[in-house]
Amino acid sequence: MGPRKIDKSQKGQKNGERETQHLSKQVLGTLLNWDYLNFKLRLKTSTCLFVIKNEIQRRHGRISDLKICRGYFAEKNELRDDMSTLQDYGIEGVPENEPEAVCVIQYDFKPIQYDNPILLAST
Repeated sequence: MGPRKIDKSQKGQKNGERETQHLSKQVLGTLLNWDYLNFKLRLKTSTCLFVIKNEIQRRHGRISDLKICRGYFAEKNELRDDMSTLQDYGIEGVPENEPEAVCVIQYDFKPIQYDNPILLAST
């Protein structure tokens, strides 16, 4: 069975109502215990978690044990399924022409070479 064909008059509608397809959310990424590397991303609510993880890895380089939490850092708030979307996690967006809605995520990780003396040095 192939993809369902949509009549042009039904496009953008769901169950007789207008579907809000292009909802977006501004995600504020905050590294646990380190404010200098905070970042903001504007993403659609259909974005999968792995996209956010890839962006974090791009910013920090080689990392392991990446944990992402919604709101504050706690095990019950951890986002684990990489294929789930922001909407699957209950993160609702707003249409692109409205003021931004912000969702805070906190993350933590271990650098690949965490036993490197340079990384262990404190100032």
